[in-house]
Amino acid sequence: MVYFAGLKEVVDSYLEPAQVDDIGRAYEVAEAAHEGQMRSSGDPYITHPVAAARILAELRLDHQTIMAALMHDVIEDTEVTKQDLADQFGDQVAELVEGVSKLTQINFRSKEEAQAENFRKMMMAMVQDIRVILIKLADRLHNMQTLGSLRPDKRRRIARETLEIYAPIANRLGIYKLKEQLELLGFANMHPLRYKILQASVTKARGHRKAVIEKIQEQITKRLKEAHIKGMVLGREKSVYSIYRKMRDKVGTFNEVMDIYAFRVITDSEDSCYRILGQVHNIFKPLPGRFKDYIAIPKANGYQSLHSILQSKQQVRIEVQIRTELMDQMAEHGVAAHWLYKTGNSHPAEHKAREWLQSLIELQQNADNSLEFIENVKIDLFPDEVYVFTPKGKIIQLPKGATPVDFAYAIHTDVGNTCIACKIDKQFAPLSTKLTNGMTIEVVTALGSKPNPAWLSFAMSGKARANIRSFVKNMRRDEAVNLGYRLLEQSLAKNLDSFEVEHLEQVAKTINYDSFEDLLAAVGLGRIASVLVAHRLNMDDPQEATPDLGSVSSQPSEPIAIKGTEGLVVKYAKCCNPIPFDPILAYVSAGKGFTVHRQTCPNVKRAHKQNDRYVPIEWSPDVVGEFTCGLEIEVFNGRGVLAQITSIISNQEINIVNVKIDELDGDINILNFEVRLKDRAQLASIIKKLRVVPFVNKVQRHS
Repeated sequence: MVYFAGLKEVVDSYLEPAQVDDIGRAYEVAEAAHEGQMRSSGDPYITHPVAAARILAELRLDHQTIMAALMHDVIEDTEVTKQDLADQFGDQVAELVEGVSKLTQINFRSKEEAQAENFRKMMMAMVQDIRVILIKLADRLHNMQTLGSLRPDKRRRIARETLEIYAPIANRLGIYKLKEQLELLGFANMHPLRYKILQASVTKARGHRKAVIEKIQEQITKRLKEAHIKGMVLGREKSVYSIYRKMRDKVGTFNEVMDIYAFRVITDSEDSCYRILGQVHNIFKPLPGRFKDYIAIPKANGYQSLHSILQSKQQVRIEVQIRTELMDQMAEHGVAAHWLYKTGNSHPAEHKAREWLQSLIELQQNADNSLEFIENVKIDLFPDEVYVFTPKGKIIQLPKGATPVDFAYAIHTDVGNTCIACKIDKQFAPLSTKLTNGMTIEVVTALGSKPNPAWLSFAMSGKARANIRSFVKNMRRDEAVNLGYRLLEQSLAKNLDSFEVEHLEQVAKTINYDSFEDLLAAVGLGRIASVLVAHRLNMDDPQEATPDLGSVSSQPSEPIAIKGTEGLVVKYAKCCNPIPFDPILAYVSAGKGFTVHRQTCPNVKRAHKQNDRYVPIEWSPDVVGEFTCGLEIEVFNGRGVLAQITSIISNQEINIVNVKIDELDGDINILNFEVRLKDRAQLASIIKKLRVVPFVNKVQRHS
């Protein structure tokens, strides 16, 4: 229990003794599970979950969250199972741990897809229990605090992910305390040189600013006392990352950003907030268009405060934020305030967070894959917002740059899908118009109208983009199914209705499609040749004779090379010598079968676009045998060169069929080998070995 003392001190301050005992048991399980494991820094691994749990304890979260944080890596990294945790600590704790755990034992096509799927799983777990993301944010924060032991490229990758995903999520949930720490650490690791320069500049400027800050603070405090209004005035420093972002996006220079002096006034009621605003405007001149009332209209994450930019008589610019104590705590803790203030009432941040989480379910349903889902979520994580009105006066929050199409989908999915026009402030306007604060939008719909794919070029919100994409995909699928139906009937030279439905479905499953409709869509999209499907239907149909394309009446005894060509004559074009698993297509000859070409073959590269006899085909995954291939090796002349090259090729279990030598001017020869090998992997291996030979100048495949 050596690492538990610091955490116990924090949880003792607000949890019941029995709950602290449960946390102690969770620590013992985590310590035993991670025994012997070390972090890349050299520290025992248990220090990481303890640090994550302490971050959450300082936010005063419930004991189940602290327990799950302590054990958040045991399912992934140890032999402990979810059921083990459920038996010892209950289903809720086990679900939390499983929601935070990364995906394992699943094969993905790319690292990006794996990360996106992990993120999708985490977000869906968050919809069920928001504490999942709180644990993940604490986990990420401690990882960011201990990035120093990793390689620079890995540090930058993790820092970028933190700035693009985790800090915006903390912001979206209103947890500014975590958001600012994640941003600062992300910036320091993403751009270390820029961070050091800015940090040094801020430290230097701080000394010059002290007297000005104290004077302004004194002026505001004095005025509030005279007006008998309760209020605590605090000088507020901008974070280094906030300064960097403003320099990059808006202002341009460090001095211009630092010319703004920021203050926060904390008071006891909403009424006092507005009274303080009036007093501050009496002292300093407010700048036009620089006042924002987030109390009357809270931000999307529930944040509430009055913001005003002012200017003193000495031309000093001042930024003032005015809020109540509860608003200030909500700004710091966001959804975590649900556990900090157990009043039974729903706080704005919690209410807004739940609305956002519900929207994630719709994004998930309309996304084809995890990469698309994460793209839509990223759009909704943009911090800037636009506030517009419905004709009845309801306020709708949209991302900055949103259009009437986004507004329509925000009202309801059906309104978006049937939208044909819009009115902005009672005047007709294009659907691509960018909305600004205060506009009143009226959507014109028509029964039977459908989304326009062109809307994707200007729709901004994740909900709008997901729904438009979903419709476009379904529309394309319907067209593909209809085209596939026509192509297949053309290849069959008879009506598909003559086949039993069970037979059609069975053939689809044999070719690894879930349904015959999926197979028709694949034919229409050109993913599988209609002649192959027609052959399969006829071959498996007892009423039909062998089709015209086939001259082989029996099944081959060895695995076939080309998928779906059982009973067909298959030849390999000598002009390009395709080998497994080259991208290929086939030229179909009635009565002669298939001639297989590489897609890059010069003889068909241009012709197949104008000739419907060329069809895309695929290699069978279990293809065996040897295939002819050409190798062109450019070598420097020397004694024994040919013998050494021949030896290297033979040692790779590749049969040499023929060798031709072309002599060039100077000391270079071209060796043209005709070899027999298994597939592209074996070809790549021999090319790699030949390229490192000192006297080899160039190696390439030759048809």
